[in-house]
Amino acid sequence: MSIQIVLALAFGGTVVAAAQAMAGDAEVWRRTKPDFPVYLPTGRADATNQMVNAVETPRGTWLATFTMASREGQPDQRVVVTRSTDRGRTWSAPAVLDGQHGGDGRRASWAVPFVVPTTGRVYVLYNKNTGQAQVRPDTTGQMRLRYSDDDGLTWRDGGTLPVRMGEFGHPSPEADPNWIGLYTPLTTRQGAVLFPFARYKAGPHLHRRIPYTQWQTEAALLRFDNILTETDATRLEVTTLPTGPRGIRVPHPRIEGGSWANEPAIVELSAGRLLMVMRTRVDAIWHALSQDQGESWTPPKPLRYHDSGPVMLNPNAPVLITRLADGRIPMVFFNARKSSTFGPRDPAWLTVGVEALDRKQPVVFARPRQLMTVHNTLAPGATSYPQVAGYGSFFQSRGQLFLIYPDCKHYILGRRLAKALLDDVLRAARPEGSAPQ
Repeated sequence: MSIQIVLALAFGGTVVAAAQAMAGDAEVWRRTKPDFPVYLPTGRADATNQMVNAVETPRGTWLATFTMASREGQPDQRVVVTRSTDRGRTWSAPAVLDGQHGGDGRRASWAVPFVVPTTGRVYVLYNKNTGQAQVRPDTTGQMRLRYSDDDGLTWRDGGTLPVRMGEFGHPSPEADPNWIGLYTPLTTRQGAVLFPFARYKAGPHLHRRIPYTQWQTEAALLRFDNILTETDATRLEVTTLPTGPRGIRVPHPRIEGGSWANEPAIVELSAGRLLMVMRTRVDAIWHALSQDQGESWTPPKPLRYHDSGPVMLNPNAPVLITRLADGRIPMVFFNARKSSTFGPRDPAWLTVGVEALDRKQPVVFARPRQLMTVHNTLAPGATSYPQVAGYGSFFQSRGQLFLIYPDCKHYILGRRLAKALLDDVLRAARPEGSAPQ
């Protein structure tokens, strides 16, 4: 039977997000100079908020999904959605799509939305734990769907999608997949809808998590074969790419023969090639290229500012990338070597790439500029450590580029990245052998 979740019942209706701030915390969220808040914690089991994505419906409604919990990975971790009908000035109280509150009592994590442009239907896919913990409970789980046909006012159950695990899967037929995906699916000019995600290598037991030192990951894609035309959500067809038993792998520095290619992001270049960038554990962004819509990929290599330029440094942290209509490719990363297991993830840096299709690496990047910082200070009430912009996303509306991002995995904020800012990055440090379009 269909499940409907009415936003007005979630936490009592529409609110102005700025009014949600806790006492003594009302101004700290402004430190990264956002243009608007999406969500400020209330103190009701919501200290951790992260992995936010935003989309715009054909009617002009903005929807943002993110993962909320009292603390990351706890049993109350849940996926939520909030709406704005005034271009980000105010947002509804988050409605729980799945999780302990509003679900069946088991955690749900890592929500990603997608809008079907012709119908306005909004899908949200996410990781739903069923009780297994082959890696960690919020990476072990089925890929579930919710969908809305009324701009996110009500939601229905869309069932479960298959995820082929290949060599990294557990041998038991009862095993759930182990995966995480961060970014909204990309629709290519050929009409392929591609969702980049990471597969985690299963531990030996279905119900026993493994320590972080044993984790391995590889990058992959889920292709939605009929999502643009099929109206019955339970009849969606998907294909896991690349073909074959292995995904895209980057050497793991501490596991011989192991892989750590995590949290991939993709953009489509003007010639139809796909560029994938990945989080690694070797102090750098790595990338791979595909000329066949993701079915096969070049061997991954470190990403450089240009063919003979320096490697683009990044710790064990996510990378945000998008391509604009004018061909420019903004990217947010952390521009540093690893100084801890996962960081530093502060400050966040912005670079802009332009295509150079005659080069081996078909995008060249400008020298980065510091975009924002939390000055190595933890937000009041936050449960993580000082970090900014990781587990955020780019969002485009009416020709404007926005960055929707967490501050210390606590506040969810929005910032417009003006064309003048992107132009300044390119003017200050124009990539060798290229010019802005």
